[in-house]
Amino acid sequence: MKKFISLTFVLCAFLLVLVACGANTKTKEKNADESFMSDLSKGLEKRWDIAEEFDKIKDPTSSETKEYYDKFINAELDSIKSYKDKKFKDTKLQSLMLQYINVLNDSKDVTGDMNSLDGLKKWSELYDNRTKILLQFKNDYGLKVDSKYQSTLNDLEKDGQKANKEDEVKNKVTSMVNNIKFTYKAEAYDDNYKKYQSTVENTTGVDFKNFSGQVNLLDDSGVTVLSTYISTDNWKAGGKVLFEFTTDKAFTKTVITPTYNIEDN
Repeated sequence: MKKFISLTFVLCAFLLVLVACGANTKTKEKNADESFMSDLSKGLEKRWDIAEEFDKIKDPTSSETKEYYDKFINAELDSIKSYKDKKFKDTKLQSLMLQYINVLNDSKDVTGDMNSLDGLKKWSELYDNRTKILLQFKNDYGLKVDSKYQSTLNDLEKDGQKANKEDEVKNKVTSMVNNIKFTYKAEAYDDNYKKYQSTVENTTGVDFKNFSGQVNLLDDSGVTVLSTYISTDNWKAGGKVLFEFTTDKAFTKTVITPTYNIEDN
């Protein structure tokens, strides 16, 4: 009888251990989201410490620039790259994590080209993408850092907001120029060259210091037969501008590639 009681006690204890282990495993899975946010903060702080060291170098060489950029990118990656293989309770957070790691990896690919215009352009695009994701981490998941680094995070937040605003304006500009339709304006002394006009309203909600567009004229086969230009200055939101050009080419479609500068608020 005593043996039976002892055996029952051992079995119960064993079952309790299994349940506890299962509960701990579930807790770990649930807490992957929280631990990621913590490690993300640590990686950022390590990055900024290395960046501070780099800022102390006067006139860094190309090799020094690449060395330090690689260092502070790796500082972040080392802190969070293991999360690619972990389960997240929040699938949106998991998606942001993967996007962020991809941006960091892509950034490493351009650190050797920081002395070229093309390299700087790619770096700037990746920086914008990175700050937009960090802004989501902060707004949606409460990203926090030590008070020592708060001003740096605040600056990144502002850059993320600016990048989002630029994307919003870009989409509105694209929509606006895609709706521009030029019509032929007959004149008393038409010759081979004909005038085409379009009155366009600035529907973007922003004021442009200057606005221009390369207008490609396409024929029925989609071949560009001529490239011409339209432009204006001080184009206020809601304002209307008459764009026009002349050509002796026959065309059926226009494709406009815009370039612009926005008025500072």
